[in-house]
Amino acid sequence: MDSVENAEPDPTASQADPAIARLTEEIRARRRAAGLSHAQVAARIGYSRQYVSLAERAGRGLPSADLIRALDRALDGAGALVELHQAAALSRSRQRQAWQAPTGNMLVPVELPSTTPEAVVRADAAESVAFARRHGGHGLHEAVLEQFEAEVLRLAEEFLEEPASIVVRRCRDVRDELFRLLDQPRWPQQARTLHALAARTCGYLTVAASDFFGQNAAAEDHARTAWQLAELADQDELRSWIRSVQSAIAFWAGQWQIADALAAEALTLATTRSGASRAIVMRARALARLGDITALRATAGIKVPEQMHAGETGIVLFTDMNRQRCLGGAYLMIGEHGNARTHLEQALDGYEQDRAFDYAVIAATRLDLASTHLARRDLHAAIEVTKPVLGMPDARRLEGALRRLRDLRATLATDPHRDDPTARAWADQLENFAATTVLVG
Repeated sequence: MDSVENAEPDPTASQADPAIARLTEEIRARRRAAGLSHAQVAARIGYSRQYVSLAERAGRGLPSADLIRALDRALDGAGALVELHQAAALSRSRQRQAWQAPTGNMLVPVELPSTTPEAVVRADAAESVAFARRHGGHGLHEAVLEQFEAEVLRLAEEFLEEPASIVVRRCRDVRDELFRLLDQPRWPQQARTLHALAARTCGYLTVAASDFFGQNAAAEDHARTAWQLAELADQDELRSWIRSVQSAIAFWAGQWQIADALAAEALTLATTRSGASRAIVMRARALARLGDITALRATAGIKVPEQMHAGETGIVLFTDMNRQRCLGGAYLMIGEHGNARTHLEQALDGYEQDRAFDYAVIAATRLDLASTHLARRDLHAAIEVTKPVLGMPDARRLEGALRRLRDLRATLATDPHRDDPTARAWADQLENFAATTVLVG
């Protein structure tokens, strides 16, 4: 172990959000108490040494939730690091609410109460960053690129944890800044980095347009731009992610042949476990709709690589639980309800234990499980599994849930459910949920 690694306190801690500083100090203290270097911790959790090191520097912003959960396990945190991360995320969200969205290249302050000097300091820093971005010339300082990379990674997490309309606005602001920088002459390597980051933000907006707001035409437009940017960045894993996202759009539009072809291309481009898993299930669902059960089974059985990538986080990360969930959905489509239920229940257990914040996926899983219960004519189980979904606040009612609600309501309109008073009352609840859900971008 490198005994002098971070021997001194983090010099950036005094400039950071106190809640983030408490988190990073706790990570550092636990690592030292365990007698581990950054490299040794990184080897345990599958992240790079740099990411582990940055997690101990409060001035670099809030580490990702996935990284904190991994560190909590590796350093025997027993949930302490996760709790500190949640507190820091709440603190950051409150500070952001004190400021209006950026206009052009400058931040427009609102009147701040005298009790929030930290917000003033953060806003001043943001204006300094904006100036550096505007006056970089052909070459950008490396710190500017690092700042963008950190912002784009954080956005991937925020899409899972914050209301859709808020995080979409933030993503649009970052994308616009990246576009502005790309409109100016850039050194080739820096241009490739900016193209990759812009591709990711357009990919985020693709997912939001489709899965959050049900706007497939807008999603297709974002996705085409994301693909063009990924080509310019020349990153296969980025290409694979975007092709899989395009496959999902085609699938929900009923274009199953196109969805299959896009997913097949995504699979050939994938180099990581997450990318391959996503492409496999996108293809499996398309094959289910096409009725090609033999090909579906062969695709579901493809072995995925073990390699992971630090940039796969938030909505870009496709977990093993998500693979289980989507394969369950594919089996549901071909009428293998027992097989579907097994996959979906395993996925739901995993999500509620390890990723309870991923509310959109949990809602979809519960509604698919309800369909398997209805297929077995177990109305009570179907109603019970959907109760948490029907209690979701307005800000978290997304298009993915509404799609499945429509399917459930259609099933309840058929025998033997149509004349059942309990089924009719439940159908009314589903109708009310759909009627009171307004998807606003």
